[in-house]
Amino acid sequence: MGFLGAIYSERLVGGHLERFCNLSSWYTIPQFRNFSLKLLMALLAQRGYTFTNLTPSEQVVQVMKACGFRPLESHKLLCGPWLYSFLVEKRSEVPRRRFPFYQARRLLEMLIETPLLKGLELMRGSSPARYDHRGVHLLAGVELVRPMLSKTDQQLLDDHRQCGHFLVQGGRSYSYIVTVKRKIRFERRSLVDFVVSDILHLSSREPALQHWQPLCHFIVGHEGSQAITADRRLFDLKCPKGLYMPYHSYFMSRNGVSPNQIDSLYTEIALLDEVFSLSSPASFRSPAG
Repeated sequence: MGFLGAIYSERLVGGHLERFCNLSSWYTIPQFRNFSLKLLMALLAQRGYTFTNLTPSEQVVQVMKACGFRPLESHKLLCGPWLYSFLVEKRSEVPRRRFPFYQARRLLEMLIETPLLKGLELMRGSSPARYDHRGVHLLAGVELVRPMLSKTDQQLLDDHRQCGHFLVQGGRSYSYIVTVKRKIRFERRSLVDFVVSDILHLSSREPALQHWQPLCHFIVGHEGSQAITADRRLFDLKCPKGLYMPYHSYFMSRNGVSPNQIDSLYTEIALLDEVFSLSSPASFRSPAG
């Protein structure tokens, strides 16, 4: 009849164990569409959970709001070369198909995009697993990162071994970063892929922010991506410079869990090959916006 995917987890939040449920794929065969809401209502009837939906369609958003879901995120930060950010913003636009303007623009895009993205591709995987920057150690990979983590963070790593794992270690504190590679999908096709490393989890943000630029280069080079993306709420009020792309996700919590206490671990983004769809240039903004 139908299916509504749900991914469950228990996380330490503010010293307390909180239960989370991430909503994933939702589908019912056409003749049973009237029963779609019953699937959702049965799931939301579970007590003691914070529910998240990180990749809702426009139609699902309206249903989520009607059920009491609130905005979790509105923008995602992109950190990369200036020209790369410019291309991402311009490619999200849908120009009018006026000849010869449209064809000329498409040709110019291809002339710029192809060598830039292919050039970044040549640098993929060129970073070492360890890099020292001003007395701080940047580490990459399960073998180097895991021994440096607390038991709680080690459990996060063990549950997400398919992801990228990075550490910024300085003195007695560290920032632990978990990433996943994602493609950006636009309404207009590109000859080459736009591939980013999306940050799912960032602990103790201060060490990472103090060495943000070398950390971004380190992750991109090690993972073979072209840029870094991250939900804006991960940085609280200390947002790095970059392009802020429209991205909407939602949550509902009856336990008082706030947006900045929710990351993307134990979700469909971490477990499935999710594409980041980008189509609305009107919502692009600067950090100060």
